[in-house]
Amino acid sequence: MTTETHRPTDAGAHAGGSAAPGGNSSAYGESLADVYDSLYPASGQAIDSMVGFLEGLRPAPASLLELGVGTGRLAIPLARNGYRVHGVDASPAMLTKLHENDSTGRVTTAVGDFSALVVEERYDLVLTALNTFFMLPTQEQQISCLRGIHDALADDGVAVFETYNPQVYHRLTEATTRVGHLAPDALLLDTIQVNQSLQSVLVVHTIMGAGGLRKVPEVSRYAWPAEFDVMARLAGLRVTGRWADWDRGPVTAQSEKHVYVVERQNV
Repeated sequence: MTTETHRPTDAGAHAGGSAAPGGNSSAYGESLADVYDSLYPASGQAIDSMVGFLEGLRPAPASLLELGVGTGRLAIPLARNGYRVHGVDASPAMLTKLHENDSTGRVTTAVGDFSALVVEERYDLVLTALNTFFMLPTQEQQISCLRGIHDALADDGVAVFETYNPQVYHRLTEATTRVGHLAPDALLLDTIQVNQSLQSVLVVHTIMGAGGLRKVPEVSRYAWPAEFDVMARLAGLRVTGRWADWDRGPVTAQSEKHVYVVERQNV
């Protein structure tokens, strides 16, 4: 086992919101809703870069659907910048926190499973950020999600995915522990195990603080870029761009994350 020190906001298998009610990701959201904003502060250069990236694709007041909206870390700044934002999340606790954070009430939400996405409106933008797509634990569910996104997009709409670079975890051949401060009085201990043959990552988040000890398991299934491209095509989509960050840096083997831009094939 190896041990590393990191900040909770480092790129990694942490996910944004929750994908499917009753599943791993829903339990993740319900368990972390009260500390999620400490894990991922809703401010800073990363948020500004993300907003700028989306503005370059479809400027406000475009309609935007965020899958795995969580506590509104991205949705609220996007709404503040003029987007018409609707968020879907599997965790009612996450959405309750979102509405507490959204003092203006600009973001609308629904509890839902986006591996079987059904929406009444078609959107200019669909955003799946912070590794949330990888929280769907099977290839079949990931393809199903992409098909739902295809149907949710306007004819000239664009979908954007932010995922970790699979290399970040695929190269871990033994259990790894990462330690960081979650808050002045809390410590976050992540234990990471990777199954390379299944392309799966198990992270057990252990939060130690004044309230005692809490353990939250999180499972993700990573897809390699070539596999993502094929899954998108099977869903009637095509990848039109891939970058290493919101500033459109080039992808390299050392990149910590990937940002995909995807459109409908019939455009």
